[in-house]
Amino acid sequence: MNFASVKKPIFFFLIGFPLLFGLLMLGQGVETAVIPVSAGGDEWPMVAANPQRTSWTPEEVGGQLRPEWYKPFEAFIPPHVQIIAANNTLYISTANGLYAIDSATGAEKWVYATEFPLGHSPTIDNGIAYVGGLDNKIHAIDANSGTGLWTFSGSGGFETNPLIINGILYAGNRDGKMYAINISGANTGELAWSYQTDGPVLYSAAYNSGVIYFASNDSFAYALNANTGALVWKSAKLPGAGFYSYWPVIYEDKVVFSGSNGYGTNLSWPGSGQLVKIELQELYANQGVPPGTTIGAVSSAAGDWTPGTPTINASRIYDYFAAKPWRRTVFVMNQSNGAESTTAPVLWTGTASGTRYPPVIGVDGVLYQQNNYTSDASIARGHVSGWQPDNPYITNISGDVAAVDEPHAVSGGGNLIYWNLCCDRQSGSINITSPNSSFPNGGINLNREWIYYGYNLLTWAPGYNSLFYTAQPTNYTKPYSNFGTVNGIYGFHGDVAPPIPYNGRVYIQRSNTIMAFSAGSSGATALPLATKRLPPPANIDIPDQDALIAELEAEVTKIVEAGHLRPGYMSHGLFDNSSGNTCGDDLTEYWSNSGDTLYTLLMALPHLSPGLQQAVRTYLQDEYTNYPPYQYNHIGWNSGAQREAYIMPPEIAANLTGPETKNFTLQNSGGWGGEGIWGRNPFAWYALWKYAEEFGGAPAIWSASQTVFFEEFNSQPSDTLLLNMPLIHNAYIAGYIGYLELEQMAGQPQSNNVNNELNRLLQLRANNFTKDTAYKLVSDGGPYCRTLNIASNFMYLVPELAEYLRNTALTAVNSALAEYEDVAPYWFVTFFSGAYAESAIVPLHDSHAIFMAKAFILEATGDELAQYLDEPGFPTGDLFHIQKLTAAIENQVYGFSLTANPVVAGIDSGGSANYEISVVGTGGFVAPINIQIAESYSTLVASPTSTTINPPGSVTVTLDDSSTGSDSQWYVVTVTATGDGIQKTMELRLLVNGFESFLPITFR
Repeated sequence: MNFASVKKPIFFFLIGFPLLFGLLMLGQGVETAVIPVSAGGDEWPMVAANPQRTSWTPEEVGGQLRPEWYKPFEAFIPPHVQIIAANNTLYISTANGLYAIDSATGAEKWVYATEFPLGHSPTIDNGIAYVGGLDNKIHAIDANSGTGLWTFSGSGGFETNPLIINGILYAGNRDGKMYAINISGANTGELAWSYQTDGPVLYSAAYNSGVIYFASNDSFAYALNANTGALVWKSAKLPGAGFYSYWPVIYEDKVVFSGSNGYGTNLSWPGSGQLVKIELQELYANQGVPPGTTIGAVSSAAGDWTPGTPTINASRIYDYFAAKPWRRTVFVMNQSNGAESTTAPVLWTGTASGTRYPPVIGVDGVLYQQNNYTSDASIARGHVSGWQPDNPYITNISGDVAAVDEPHAVSGGGNLIYWNLCCDRQSGSINITSPNSSFPNGGINLNREWIYYGYNLLTWAPGYNSLFYTAQPTNYTKPYSNFGTVNGIYGFHGDVAPPIPYNGRVYIQRSNTIMAFSAGSSGATALPLATKRLPPPANIDIPDQDALIAELEAEVTKIVEAGHLRPGYMSHGLFDNSSGNTCGDDLTEYWSNSGDTLYTLLMALPHLSPGLQQAVRTYLQDEYTNYPPYQYNHIGWNSGAQREAYIMPPEIAANLTGPETKNFTLQNSGGWGGEGIWGRNPFAWYALWKYAEEFGGAPAIWSASQTVFFEEFNSQPSDTLLLNMPLIHNAYIAGYIGYLELEQMAGQPQSNNVNNELNRLLQLRANNFTKDTAYKLVSDGGPYCRTLNIASNFMYLVPELAEYLRNTALTAVNSALAEYEDVAPYWFVTFFSGAYAESAIVPLHDSHAIFMAKAFILEATGDELAQYLDEPGFPTGDLFHIQKLTAAIENQVYGFSLTANPVVAGIDSGGSANYEISVVGTGGFVAPINIQIAESYSTLVASPTSTTINPPGSVTVTLDDSSTGSDSQWYVVTVTATGDGIQKTMELRLLVNGFESFLPITFR
């Protein structure tokens, strides 16, 4: 590493108009100044404060702060959502819509309710709040009144914070696109351009000098021309497991991306473990650094930080990354070409999955971020630390210290760095212009550093956490608390949002409560609950039957073209440790049993085109021949194409193992109380039945598998275990159904003992169905099994079991689903970043299990199901997504869709406008449709080219205006479509002599 030149930038303070950002960049070939940029003075109008995402404003709220007031929210606030502060108002994104509260008093100003959850914080620009949602829309809302102005629809959910530059809004989407949307002028609400990547875009964009920067979950970083959407550069493929929740940071002539790590604990290799454990061993223990000792020598080396600031030599970190570059989780790229010309001296910190928190740029122009710099016997220690590219030192700015697997979020205001520690443990601030004189001896210098509370927030704000449940009542700050009831799954040891300084206060989100901290507070006031509001219908654009089938074909084709697939690899934090045998059977090694593949593709087969059907049949026969599910419980890792987009760490890839006949640990000591469950998953026999039903050969399949079946049948676990682990109960029921059907197809007499046990298990299941998890407390054992609280009841669900539950336990099922959707409103989002306990990324089981319960038990229509179809969790071979697509196709309601293009048009007096009215049949609907146009204006004539449409088809409706004045006027025309007893209506709108107006309408 070349440390010969450490840059010494010039600093300026910008407290002015946001459009001046680009003017502050120096010319090409000249060293660029680091400027702690502020958008809109002291306001915090967007995530990370400004388009450069520096997370700094001039607002400095120093000293010892205490809670002044706190307001709990009934609607869930995702942990990565930042409080947005502007117009003397705090804007809070929730699962129930956007809330505006008074920044001084906490009083509610307005609520913009939404049926589907919002995806990230809003951006406030020119009196309008812009926010994306999981209803696939960008919402434009009057920031003062909460009135909806217009919406824009993408083809997937928006889970990023909008970036606004020069009248264009930029937002990444779960469909893999970066959208640029006009927000001013005649084209307001219309698409300017979009750019397609190969993975969901969950990483909010940053801007500098005409270019936007972001990352996609295809593991690439991108730079696009902000005006045209043209690709400026695409990075090399980056290590880690994707980019969630956060954003890149513009720094000098570089852009800094904070990523994730790919080290799950569900796969073993020599030296395996969480990355924090690996780095503790390799950087400290193996190099003779004893506990309590820093990673390098302590001094006061030069940098852009305040002279006298304690520094730690980071050469050991640089050497480590030079030897193992795939372990980098912070990437410093040139803005001009995306090249990585330097290395960030930042080791992994944060929880055990998801994306690490980005750096902030302090008033001194230094990057500040949680880092790992002190050895420990168990988990290394660290805190927020300063660093600069190419500088061989990192700084120590805090007398506090924490385990590096406890995530911190940071922000900047004036001379201060603010920070939040996870799990409601601590918050505080540090004056970085005053060196930390207490290091390395320890202690807090109260003249420069303040901790607002330390593991005792309940003392300062009694009852603030009333919306959270804890499985460890004796210590709330342990990682076992969650939003909602005992069945909740969203924890607070994953993503973290930072403190927000604004108008003399600091605002913090803790346990779904917004808290205001101020100096001299004599006591905190508990404010009334911000309640949910009844939202209007989301009116999501639902894909028709043809679109669903086309997507199904595309997903299945990817599998056929890839060939045999190994299991899907994704880490879910410390749930990995329990997912293999304590909570179930290799649950985070997705689709590790070949029965999963057989069942899923056979389910999809009838809906595929003839050519693809034949290819799938060949594929299925190969899978069965090579990996018969009665012989192998796990297909192994050392053969097959990968499903994930990410690069598997080389140590793991080099030690992948082959197929396994049984899950011996699960069989011997797995499950509730360590009782033991199965060696081979009985669900495999349901897949074997379906396979024999398609291909024949039942006698041979039965003969080859029946001995193994009875090994599992005769060692079935106790009823206590089955009742406490519904997913296991369901799998046995499915397996026994499959075995009995296979036995009958093979011409064998019925095994009465199996049939009797099946009927007993069905009755046991229905009579004891409960929405409540058995894992109520940590003392119940397997606390990480609470990750499956809302999924377990409906995992391994098959149509026969679903029918039984519908007929015998429907009330209980409906009660469970209602509560699950309440405590986990993002249930349908694949890999949502809000997981329980020491994790950030929610496993796929929630989105699959709830969806299939709606499809199989409630028999929801295809249209209802389709609105919950998210993007696949894996780019290839997401079997859960294929099952959901198939269920939506099979449940498609008989009827038709009615759409118009455009919905709104504008003309001058005496002009005309054409609208194309289209209908598409669903569920086999082909009946002719009658079109009627209704309007009651003396100066308007509506003329359709035909009054009948044969679906799929369209007609053109012309609206002719005969007015002569210059005043603006709106016309609203009703279109009624009727066919085979089904009627639908919609409105067409025409604006005459309009300059610019906003209505609550949807632009496409």
